[in-house]
Amino acid sequence: MTLATRDPHAATRDPHAANRNSHAPDPHPIPGWHVVYTKPRQECVAEENLLRQRYETWLPTIGKWTRRAAGWTCDTQPMFPRYLFLRTCDAQQSLAPVRSTLGAIGLVHFGERAPTVSCEIVDALRRLASDTREPPHPLRPGARVRVVAGPLAGLQALVTASAAHRVEIFLQLLGRDARACVQPEQLEPHPA
Repeated sequence: MTLATRDPHAATRDPHAANRNSHAPDPHPIPGWHVVYTKPRQECVAEENLLRQRYETWLPTIGKWTRRAAGWTCDTQPMFPRYLFLRTCDAQQSLAPVRSTLGAIGLVHFGERAPTVSCEIVDALRRLASDTREPPHPLRPGARVRVVAGPLAGLQALVTASAAHRVEIFLQLLGRDARACVQPEQLEPHPA
């Protein structure tokens, strides 16, 4: 696998990036990207195998905070589960092998036609994916939370300070405003 470093879209994995002059015209005769439908949770497997077949691929990912027993972690997940983008590297490259690629089901079709997504839309998705690589932590100061464990379970609160192993919250308790410190695992985000 080669990462394109001179390409303005450095996250795109392009098997021909090392041979491309940065001032050369776009070598892709087909404008736009095809969409590949993958098997469940096999996006990375499909991407790896399509790269081996010398296709250019892009799997847009975003970060998502999840609460685990050990605390909060930011996991990378596909922006569009079961889908990735693909384009050929030259006009002679066939799209037929995509449907038999390990991890892939095939190209998205509408009838007999496999439409493409314009480069402008893919560029906008790239910008969005880079902005959401790591979203704000759900227990940041000012966030509304609900206590899910411990003696304060069931109460709603506002986060005033947060550290790795302790979160200070502000809540109404017995008709009075109160501050309390709890473990991050005892909280979950509450919609405003």
